[in-house]
Amino acid sequence: MTHTDPGVGMHADARFDDAMRAAHADAVASVSTRTRVQLHNRLHAAMSAPRPARGHRPAWGLALAGSLALVAVIGLRTRAPGPSTPPPVAAEKSGDDGDLVASLDETPDLYLWLASSDASGLVSE
Repeated sequence: MTHTDPGVGMHADARFDDAMRAAHADAVASVSTRTRVQLHNRLHAAMSAPRPARGHRPAWGLALAGSLALVAVIGLRTRAPGPSTPPPVAAEKSGDDGDLVASLDETPDLYLWLASSDASGLVSE
């Protein structure tokens, strides 16, 4: 098993870094004066140019608000009702035969049945 000295790797990194710095210095020295002036002018123009206005921000906000409102409406409509006990049925005594008769206003079960899928299945047949 060979053991490498950590100083050897650091020395190689330092040599590589020095070589890259020297190559960069040579590249900068070989750039013509005309090219340096053009680059300077372009950099100055880019830094001083006004930034474009961002007109899309309010549109995204309105789209987000609209979608949240739509989700809230759909969520409220599809929310399952909690368990509830049916209201007590008030009965009237019939004068004819003594049977208990409940009025439709006091028993909403008929209206619930009409709104159910069973009633719509019977109607479509």
